[in-house]
Amino acid sequence: MTTIQICKRYVLAIIFMLCACSAEARDVYVKLSGAGNYSIGITAGNLVMTDAEGRLANLADSARISVSGGNVVIGGISFMMPVRITGAGFLRFNGKTYRGAFMITPRGGLLNVLDVEQYLCGVLPAEVGASWHMEALRTQAICARTYVLKQSMNRQEKGYDVVDTDADQVYKGQGAETERTNHAVASTAGMILTYGKELAFTYFHSDSGGHTADISDVWGQSIPYLQGVPEVVSYKSPVASWSAKFSASRIQQAVRKASGTDIGSVSQIHVNEVDDGGRAITMTFTGSRGTKTIRASQFRLALDPRTLKSTMFTPSGGAFSVNNTTTPSGLVSAKKAAPSESATLTFTEEQALAKMTAEGIFTTTELIDMLTNESKKKQYYLAGLSRAQKAGKSVQAAPSPKPRSKYGYMIEKSGNEFVFYGRGWGHGVGMCQWGAMAMAEQGYTAEQILAHYYPGTAVRRFK
Repeated sequence: MTTIQICKRYVLAIIFMLCACSAEARDVYVKLSGAGNYSIGITAGNLVMTDAEGRLANLADSARISVSGGNVVIGGISFMMPVRITGAGFLRFNGKTYRGAFMITPRGGLLNVLDVEQYLCGVLPAEVGASWHMEALRTQAICARTYVLKQSMNRQEKGYDVVDTDADQVYKGQGAETERTNHAVASTAGMILTYGKELAFTYFHSDSGGHTADISDVWGQSIPYLQGVPEVVSYKSPVASWSAKFSASRIQQAVRKASGTDIGSVSQIHVNEVDDGGRAITMTFTGSRGTKTIRASQFRLALDPRTLKSTMFTPSGGAFSVNNTTTPSGLVSAKKAAPSESATLTFTEEQALAKMTAEGIFTTTELIDMLTNESKKKQYYLAGLSRAQKAGKSVQAAPSPKPRSKYGYMIEKSGNEFVFYGRGWGHGVGMCQWGAMAMAEQGYTAEQILAHYYPGTAVRRFK
């Protein structure tokens, strides 16, 4: 049993509030566990706990903690939550070591509270390979920092900022840190991605399969900078192509979970429409009790997103690697573009240029020059994009409805099983990690990579 020495001291209760004051504005609250019993430890010295009443408890180098009502119980003694646990060494829980402090709260469970930059040091090696190109690591650091700060806006409602799994972004604590990933965090310290004056939603995934997804097709939202874009550099990831089998009964259960409708024994699965890259958008399931059409992304989550790795299905299966040469959206290629390429604007860029013109980004002289010299439009577009980003203005035109292909193919059935062939891994929204890696290897900077996957956004310094 842990020996506890209790002394009465009063401290400011405000340090326990999850709506932290300005001194803790850059702290991150990571949920490690929601269970009611915890075994924790420390690598050096003893654990020190302070409860909501200001009582201090000097624990040994380890402790078993249980939660009962609004209290935590250690060695038969109750302490009022929230409690904060610190010490001279790194904290330990569930085989991992952590920087910062532990906090146990009624709503959040066991939290790791630490500075955002320290948190990122435990995220990068868990999300991408430590040996990856440094610009890819820097890109991931900016994405991860922006993501957690955006999530922290809901802290009061949830009781924490993020969980430590891929439901948010994987976090493995201090024990996972490497010199290279720590350098990537340090070299981008405070850098975030913004859209206008707001933090951007920096969703990311492992492999897009060749083309990222429109957020409206996946989650039904409409966000201008989260429209699908093609990959621009050839690459082949470990999940470039895959196959998965599911029984008809598993499919039936997934349809019921996703839609609330039991269509009976499933006999057919039809892909109705796909996006610009070939990713399934909606699917119709035919069963013994009827049919049901649902969003492909909803079906994937209800079925098994780790086995059904994406909704980028390939009807005939086979090996696949991304082999694109498209210039990144809103960027001049890292390789020198031909004169004809540099003078050409895409439809989206034409819309953005018109919006910049309406917002007074250009002088009258520049407008006349642009109108009389068609070949200079690309040059003015890039100059205007830079000016707008520095001024904190959004130049991304509102997305217009995209025509969708009525692809119309059936998912293969073998006996009582359905066989899915596909490519890539993840929801497909935002940055593709393997695509970012390939771009970095071809000389693109973190800022250019982010501009491609989140067009219309800007990298800024967080204050």
